[in-house]
Amino acid sequence: MLNSRLLRQFIAVAEELHYGRAAFRVGMAQSPLSQAIQKLEAYVGTPLFLRNKRSVALTPAGKVFLEEAYQWLKYERVAIERTQHASTGEIGQLSLGFIGSTGYGYMPELIGLFRHEYPQVRLRMVEMTTKDQIEQLKGRYLDLGLLRTPLPQEAAQIETRLYKRDRLMAALPGTHPLAGRKTIALRQLAHESFVSFSKEKVPTAHAQLIAACATANFYPNIEQECSQVGGVICLVAAGLSVAVIPSNLTSLMHPKVKYVPLSDDTHYLTQEVSMAWRQGDGNPALASFLAVARTLADME
Repeated sequence: MLNSRLLRQFIAVAEELHYGRAAFRVGMAQSPLSQAIQKLEAYVGTPLFLRNKRSVALTPAGKVFLEEAYQWLKYERVAIERTQHASTGEIGQLSLGFIGSTGYGYMPELIGLFRHEYPQVRLRMVEMTTKDQIEQLKGRYLDLGLLRTPLPQEAAQIETRLYKRDRLMAALPGTHPLAGRKTIALRQLAHESFVSFSKEKVPTAHAQLIAACATANFYPNIEQECSQVGGVICLVAAGLSVAVIPSNLTSLMHPKVKYVPLSDDTHYLTQEVSMAWRQGDGNPALASFLAVARTLADME
């Protein structure tokens, strides 16, 4: 049976071309070493050495086998090293879901730092809504999510940790009468048509808009819903609606959209973005990612 110990014995004989020196090198008697090489040749099915009383030489087949033996042991060493690195989270793979709004500020910074610290961990990034992330986490298709919190009740068995808090702001068509203001009150939008994040796909953001408007004593006239931030901005740019969106999206410039801070003093205009993962997930690469995220996170 071919194994690493036998290959090392063969390599010792091939490099020393002397059974006595090779036996000393591998820490065994000469006779058992000679028998081991004979068994190896029988297993391979061809002579690997030319022997006489004065010398030992590799056959052409033996020279080829020597190169393959080197590669075998190299792969064994690499496999062991990679396994050890995987156990400490230095290599491996992670499937990461993220809401679209985090792609404009939060996500690039986080991923850039993680790739710098753990370049051998392979990342699979998928943009999806908070609801879809919860389903994918529970189904074990995702290892980690970057989503809006608090989570709905059906997110049992999912752990979360606050990553960032972000103040919400108004997104207005560039021609809107309030677009040139430095700040506005939410109440000033009471008679506008709103585009909201989808109640079905992004329930936390949808509920947050309604709660914030309630503090300003009105119920928003939601005429449009979108699952992704790009759709929200598009409808605002078209002049169909106004929206309330996270302030980190000011980097998402659009020539027909103006972003205006909201002056209202209510916690409903503060968005929480959190890391989410399955309880008890022992993936070392996940632990590494969470450790990196902690260095950038807003402290509670």
